[in-house]
Amino acid sequence: MSNMTTAEVEQMFMHNISSIMEMLDKLKASQAGHADLATNTNMDLMWVIICGILVVFMQAGFSVLEAGSVSEKNLTNILFKNIMDMSISTICWFLVGYGVAFGKTAGGFIGSTNYAISEIFNDSDVGGIDNDGWAHWFFQWAFAGTASTIVSGSIAERTKLQAYLIFTIFMTCFIYPVAVHWVWGEGFLSAFNANPDSEGNARPLLTGTERSNGVLDFAGSGVVHIVGGVSGLVGAVLVGPRKDRFNPVTGQPNDMNHANSTLLCLGAFILWFGWYGFNCGSTLPAR
Repeated sequence: MSNMTTAEVEQMFMHNISSIMEMLDKLKASQAGHADLATNTNMDLMWVIICGILVVFMQAGFSVLEAGSVSEKNLTNILFKNIMDMSISTICWFLVGYGVAFGKTAGGFIGSTNYAISEIFNDSDVGGIDNDGWAHWFFQWAFAGTASTIVSGSIAERTKLQAYLIFTIFMTCFIYPVAVHWVWGEGFLSAFNANPDSEGNARPLLTGTERSNGVLDFAGSGVVHIVGGVSGLVGAVLVGPRKDRFNPVTGQPNDMNHANSTLLCLGAFILWFGWYGFNCGSTLPAR
């Protein structure tokens, strides 16, 4: 060091300073990247939660719409039925439904793990909405409640409360979750598993090539609405029409003037508003 000239000392000093500044710039860039990732993840999380809240708010729309469609004597029954419908759906989805829908597949038919959300963790991939995410559970729970409530209006005023609640349990634990598993989980129709498995075996009903798409269902047009609609249709056929709905002699429909147009309109607008969470939220990430 004592044999170095002043110019050489200055050159070495400047080189060290340059190296330190370069390291600081890399550290700053890395921190900025992590900050951007955290910001994007938080935005995705907030987007899914807000949209899920809008879907849950649709339950109020269903309640008001159905309340405007029934006679006054059945008003309390229909409102209580909708509240209990969502309450029971929550318990069933927590204990059984989510595992059936998104658990590890058993033969491509039904999920066999993650019951009582035993495999959901706080460090889940919210940006991609991995199956172990709390946000994913919340959003899918809102969908499950909606699928069950669709049936409520189809059999209004002609089904005992106890019978409907039993149906809600079966719907949320098995019927709807199985359809979800087939299309959105690891089931045999899933677009997420359309390509061959790890051993090169083709999936059932799919070609097993790179052209395999599986069933593409955005926002539940089939999984939610067809399942709920068909269930409601079956229920309506089984229970038949309302009492005194048709003239026993002529077979012509009787005029039943007990609809509340104000509630019908309000319910329709609430459902319309909630649909922006239903459809737009199905993008999952906000980016």
